[in-house]
Amino acid sequence: MMRIVITGAESSGKSTLTQHLADVFGLPYALEYARYYLEENGPEYDLERLTQLSRLHLNYQLETVPLSVPCGIFDTDLINYKIWAEEVFGSCPDEISTGVERESSHVYLICKPDLPWEPDPLRENPYDRQRLYQHHLEELIRLKRPYEEVEGVGRARMVNAEAALRRLMSR
Repeated sequence: MMRIVITGAESSGKSTLTQHLADVFGLPYALEYARYYLEENGPEYDLERLTQLSRLHLNYQLETVPLSVPCGIFDTDLINYKIWAEEVFGSCPDEISTGVERESSHVYLICKPDLPWEPDPLRENPYDRQRLYQHHLEELIRLKRPYEEVEGVGRARMVNAEAALRRLMSR
């Protein structure tokens, strides 16, 4: 079972790439659950709500891309929740950290923050994207997870992501 995760800082094209790659490769996919939840229930959250969101996120991914499916694409995973908790609250709940360690079947496309920032009521970090990208990259390296970087604008980004995904899938 392989789960391809599109990760990186805010406004780096993760959702667009998730849908594009799912279409090109004919794979099932799960978009970012937190976005659905916060759009429907309001943007306010605390650490308890963030932990609850991480559980709902896992359930959503399992419903959308069941374990019986050999390969699927996820727009973020628990690494995103870990970094989110650390950035906003200064620490990460054990439940999320333990969950990150369990996601060992994940391989990653990490999106460089080389796209223009797009304002959005749920986005919080327009000026920290490079630092947040680096935080994501360091976490992938710490976990020794396979990854490829994606960069470029427009069609070039899509082509680069397709090539990167082919490399990951051939490992």
